[in-house]
Formats: sequence, C-alpha cells, structure tokens
Amino acid sequence: MYNQAAAAYQKMSQTGVNPRDLEATLLMKAAGKLQNVVDNWDEMTSADLTEQLTYNRRLWTYLLAAVREEQNPLPDQIKMNITNLGVFIMNRTLEVLRHPNPQRIESLISINRNIAEGLRGRG
Repeated sequence: MYNQAAAAYQKMSQTGVNPRDLEATLLMKAAGKLQNVVDNWDEMTSADLTEQLTYNRRLWTYLLAAVREEQNPLPDQIKMNITNLGVFIMNRTLEVLRHPNPQRIESLISINRNIAEGLRGRG
C-alpha cells in the first residue's frame, strides 16, 4: 500500500503551502477519516479500521521526524510536548488495533483537531 499520508504531505509541501497550514490540513484530514470510522463503526471492516489508523500513524511519524530535525526552530518544551503526544498516538493506535473500540479513537481525533487549530492560530 502506498503511503498516502507521506504522498499528501510531499505533494502539498511542493506547492509552496505554509508548513503550518499543511500540517493543520493533514491533521484535519486524518481526524476526518477517524471520525468517519467512529460514525460508521458498525459498517467498518478490520481493513477499514487498519487503513485509517495507519494513515494517522504515518502522518504522526512524519510530524515527529520534523520535530526532531536539528534545524527545527520550535522551543524544546514544545518539541517535548509534541513528542509525548506522538508516543501517546502510537500507543493508542496499537491499543485500538488490538482491542477495537470507537471510544478509544475519540482521543486521537481530539488531539489531531486541537493541534490543527493551534497551528492555524485558533488554539
């Protein structure tokens, strides 16, 4: 399966879009995909769940890599906070894959939306 999150990130970054707006847009897209899973839980297959969780996990993998880049200008405390959120995202994703439950996905959706709003200056 081609990495859709990476492809979207790369495509948008080449269009000259502000990186904060790009990240916010992709976080909201991932949140929307996860919200769709929650809203349609009874119709979701295991493959659907895995696909949407994998999209979100891969997006967070790229965000974490960006935070860890040496030239990243964010203050160390913010880098640490994002890293901690990323660790939570990864752990929660594995938890949902092992024990599927729509309520466990709500925190992933909330984190994505809150970070996106913060990136857009609304947080």
